[in-house]
Amino acid sequence: MTVRFDSGRVCLDLADEPLGRPEDLVRFLRGAGLVPPGTRLRALDARCLDAFRELRDCVGELVGTQVEGRPARPAALELLNALAAASAPPAPRAVRTRSGALVRTLSGEPDCRALLAAVARDAVDLLTDPAARALLRRCEGPGCRRCYLDTSRGRRRRWCSSEVCGNRARVARHRAAHPRPGRHQA
Repeated sequence: MTVRFDSGRVCLDLADEPLGRPEDLVRFLRGAGLVPPGTRLRALDARCLDAFRELRDCVGELVGTQVEGRPARPAALELLNALAAASAPPAPRAVRTRSGALVRTLSGEPDCRALLAAVARDAVDLLTDPAARALLRRCEGPGCRRCYLDTSRGRRRRWCSSEVCGNRARVARHRAAHPRPGRHQA
């Protein structure tokens, strides 16, 4: 499974992750930069995975209501705020490698609640920032429901990812304009 980071915010990226196994969650947390490579994550078990799925669904609902201009369910806001209230992950530290390069590490092993809090706080920051909320868009790609921040010049971005959904749209447009001989038209 490849984790995509196309949306511009960690909470938006989480909102579209399948998270089938704890390993998927580890890959997401490392890819999002919430934990440095090599950080021990023993706390990420099935219960933690379920908690991240619940946060994922909550963020997806809250962002969706913003994009669609309708109010969020109070229960979704309560869950988000409760998760954001937990203590933060251990502080980052700069340490030297054997070669002398500085790398980022954490001052301790993060627990599940702290990692949930980091993502929930990102969602709170996004949802309470009028400038960021104004940039929220839903992908126009067929079958895609991802939301992203449109930071493009002119605010004309149409897809969550030009390489994925944008490419699919361009290929479909090309095929419609240039049908192959002998191919049955629907």
